[in-house]
Amino acid sequence: MELAFKHLAVRMWASLTLGGLTALVILPLLAGTFGPGLMIGPAFFFILIFYWLLGIVFATIGRRRLNRLSDEATVWARAGMAREARQALARAEATLNSYYFSPFSRKAPATQLLAQLARFQLSQSHSEPSSDAVIATYLRHFPRDREAAIKWLERILKGRSTTRQSYDIAADISANHAEDMTIQRMLAQFYLVEGCCDFAALKTFRQLVDSQDSLPDELLSHMTDLFLAEQRADNLALEVYLRAHEQGRTDSRLLEGIAACCYLVHSTPLMMPLLEKAESILSDTEPTKRQEMALRFSPEIAEGKTFSSRSKKRMSGLFIGPLLYKALAGTSLTIGNVFSAILAGAGHVKTMLLSSQVRTAIKWTVMGLFSVGVGWLAVSTGLHLAQNLSPVEKKAPDPVVTPVSDPFTLQVAAYLKEDDARSHVDQLKKQGLDAYWTRAKGNNRTWFKVRISHYKTKDEARSMGETLKNRHLISDYYVANYKRPEGP
Repeated sequence: MELAFKHLAVRMWASLTLGGLTALVILPLLAGTFGPGLMIGPAFFFILIFYWLLGIVFATIGRRRLNRLSDEATVWARAGMAREARQALARAEATLNSYYFSPFSRKAPATQLLAQLARFQLSQSHSEPSSDAVIATYLRHFPRDREAAIKWLERILKGRSTTRQSYDIAADISANHAEDMTIQRMLAQFYLVEGCCDFAALKTFRQLVDSQDSLPDELLSHMTDLFLAEQRADNLALEVYLRAHEQGRTDSRLLEGIAACCYLVHSTPLMMPLLEKAESILSDTEPTKRQEMALRFSPEIAEGKTFSSRSKKRMSGLFIGPLLYKALAGTSLTIGNVFSAILAGAGHVKTMLLSSQVRTAIKWTVMGLFSVGVGWLAVSTGLHLAQNLSPVEKKAPDPVVTPVSDPFTLQVAAYLKEDDARSHVDQLKKQGLDAYWTRAKGNNRTWFKVRISHYKTKDEARSMGETLKNRHLISDYYVANYKRPEGP
């Protein structure tokens, strides 16, 4: 979880920063096309693009650095320089735990590095205490690695300290290498050294006893001693006791164990040959003495139908105030459990809050929230600038209507094309005349009329027309009513 927070915080911070800066540059240019109200879409698009690209870039950089350090560690290890190889692997582990890898891209390189770390630690004659955790983690995930399993068992059998996790690893190895008698014998030695008779250990002992390979005398002797010390009187114990007796062991404790098995082992078709062999061993012993031997080995064997002292005490306690006893006992137990649970929960919360992992997670969470705030500020600024810099359509001012004081004008030409009218107006203006053109519709056609200035009276207009005609500036004219020009 801590690594995921670290990766997401850095990646979001970088994508928001780069996306925000890109939005500041590009959004004002797009404001005229999309409008200020739609700028939030492109802004988020830039952030998502950078988030995706940064994920690819981070993963590529992390994998290249990890591969380089892994190769470097391999070279140092082959050269016999364990200290340098260990330093290179430590840097590779730091790279794996950095922000380069997301939770999805971290799995494959983590598995590769874990295998390299475990094999390096297993190859060292003198290992550090921290290496046990690496090896244990690797074997928990890959118990079918026979070479690593044998190396781990050799280290354990040389006197390395064991933990509860060691028993779990041994059980996983036993389940995945059930047919490998070499590993099973090493596991049996481990359980015998630890004096363990739990389900996993008994399963390993059973596989050795049932295998076609001969059971080593030393291993059988230690197994017999363990079963006798544990006062075991079951099917497996009987078979082990009988094999030990066949090897010439005839001490009184072994005979007592065989006698107890004759009382406790059920007479099934599979066990009948073993029980008959046990009876033949004890055939010279009187039934009364045989019973005494069984009782000495296992005092829990009851005579007839009488209860043992422990059973009698338990039965007698049920008749002394049963209702009151149960009520008081249940109430006190419930209150005690609730109080203990509250104290345990408070202690767990305190420990969790003070742990370095939680502090680191809080730090990266705060950084991520800060990054989100900075990104949102950049996007908001970009939207504000885009809105302020967007082109605003200027509304044309209303035309100012002025009264016409000169109602007459001179019309000198009329065209069906606007370009012709414009060209004629330009020629007249070059001659210093106040020329303009106007549009008029008639007979399903549009005419573009060229006119000159405006006059107070018709006589004034005719006089000007004759003057222009005599100067050969116009070919002909007639006096028309003045209309405001539509063109220059």
